[in-house]
Amino acid sequence: MAGRISKLSIVLFFLSSVLYLGLLPFIQYPLTSFIKPIPIFLLMVIALQSNVNITTKKLLITALIFSLLGDISLTIPGDMTLKIGILFFMLAHCAYITLYFKDGQFQLKRLVYFLPVLAFIVLSYYYMLPYLGKMTIPVTVYLCFLTFMVFSAFLVIQHPLLIISGACLFLVSDFIFALMQFVFSENKYSNILIMLSYYFAQFLLVAGLIQRQTITTTVFSKLYHVEK
Repeated sequence: MAGRISKLSIVLFFLSSVLYLGLLPFIQYPLTSFIKPIPIFLLMVIALQSNVNITTKKLLITALIFSLLGDISLTIPGDMTLKIGILFFMLAHCAYITLYFKDGQFQLKRLVYFLPVLAFIVLSYYYMLPYLGKMTIPVTVYLCFLTFMVFSAFLVIQHPLLIISGACLFLVSDFIFALMQFVFSENKYSNILIMLSYYFAQFLLVAGLIQRQTITTTVFSKLYHVEK
């Protein structure tokens, strides 16, 4: 993660993530609403400090803002907050999808790589469908956006490993969240696993986009100087 990124910002991201995960079994709303979004805010700082182009930076910040709002929404008690949180994360996925399609290209082999992930999504949805109840439509719509986000990550043609890993880990985090929300009894210890995978997923998505932009810029810069 080159550029003007401060090492302090990265260290603070991991420290704040560990802090929230450590406190999670012992704290409740409203304290969770203040502590939970801190790592995502720090990822926004990291994105701002990076040397990615302005379009990528705007879309990345947009994705993180909607993710942060989604995080806060899910900490607030109430029947509507889950739907509001889902909406914010759908918007975050829209920003990520735009980013990946901007730098992506359809290739048949990428579709083949994605098929096992798609099979996991379909089987997971089929398993959880009887438990969704009145949330069937919101969850189904959200899953479509999430699936498209993961698929679009597979289309990134240069240095996609971190991005694909982050997108798949985001999927795993959401799958565990859905299991705890609709199938099993939710507990704060399962939330630790959810948030651990979620924070790391977001970090990989940000790191992947910054790494890709940095490597691409460096390569083109070297080619330019060679030609001169």
